[in-house]
Amino acid sequence: MRNLLRFTLIGVAAYGVYRLLQMKNVSDLVTVRLLKPRIHKVDLSGLVFQTEVAINNPTRDSVTITKPVVTLTSNGNMLSQSDSANLSYKIAPLSVTMIDTISLNLAWTSVAGMVAGIVRRIPEIVAAARAGGDVTKNVIRAIGVPMEMTFSTYANGLFFQSPAEKLI
Repeated sequence: MRNLLRFTLIGVAAYGVYRLLQMKNVSDLVTVRLLKPRIHKVDLSGLVFQTEVAINNPTRDSVTITKPVVTLTSNGNMLSQSDSANLSYKIAPLSVTMIDTISLNLAWTSVAGMVAGIVRRIPEIVAAARAGGDVTKNVIRAIGVPMEMTFSTYANGLFFQSPAEKLI
């Protein structure tokens, strides 16, 4: 009886390690793209950005995730966060899976703080626009408002949070 219990525990542990390695492989190779990011609505409360998300899974393993919660920050201060939803998506192997539309509400107080920083840098922005090379990159660098995005989700029941991705 004791040997049966021992072999059962070893088998369960081996299967758990195998599943974790599968999830690690998927997380290393899966790419996430934002499709059609746009300003959806402008009203008295602020701006509403919307985007669709495409998840490309080039592996042979599938994973089930919950709808990701997207967080937009600037210098570590949260600007906006999408609403969480108890929706699950199966990320099929060797395919692209589309996630429902994600909305981010950006209050006018957050926008005003960014605009004030941009207004102070107008001479630098004009100089960057006149400089040669890649004008878009020069202007974005001159604007100097750092924005980062992260997303968090549950993948096969385990919490996952992406590293901060610099947008600007």
